[in-house]
Amino acid sequence: MAYLAALKGIGKKETDRLIPELLERVALSDVIHKKMKKFSGGMIQRVGIAQALLNDPKILILDEPTAGLDPKERARFRQLLTELARNRLVIVSTHIVSDIESIANEVIMIKNRQVLCKDTVKNICASLEGRVYEASISYEQIDSFRKQYVVLAEKQEGGMMNVRFVHHGQRDNEWRAVAPHLEDVFLYEYRDERQAEV
Repeated sequence: MAYLAALKGIGKKETDRLIPELLERVALSDVIHKKMKKFSGGMIQRVGIAQALLNDPKILILDEPTAGLDPKERARFRQLLTELARNRLVIVSTHIVSDIESIANEVIMIKNRQVLCKDTVKNICASLEGRVYEASISYEQIDSFRKQYVVLAEKQEGGMMNVRFVHHGQRDNEWRAVAPHLEDVFLYEYRDERQAEV
């Protein structure tokens, strides 16, 4: 931290004040004298955030910040990002949709180097409103079902496959309509183009 502060032209007196303050902010003040090689992945990510905050940037850009973190560290990191976004613009690039669904004010989805959509989570999810269903399918039917519909998720349950999928036509009475999530939109928009859509 002190080395990076020096590279950023921050004086020693200011550095001595900033480092404990920033480590407290990212919940690392209790390990201030430990070697980083003993840190967990989440701790190393938080050190990176503290380093980035040394000169109080107004824009913070993070690339896959929660990749490889356990669920507890991911939750802590999301909380930290929410706090940091109070007085700066935080841009997060990630494929872990669940990490941004609850904290992002605006989401930009890019496909083939083109902006697919740029909107709130609520509005993006509304694009699949009334088209996402769940149904219980026998193991024998699952292969043909996958060929007919855009399947978003599958789960074995009670000797059947519980399937979450997208359908644009008339619904079957056995299907349960469910509210779309951001991950549903992500999986649908980035699906294999050869996958059928009925």
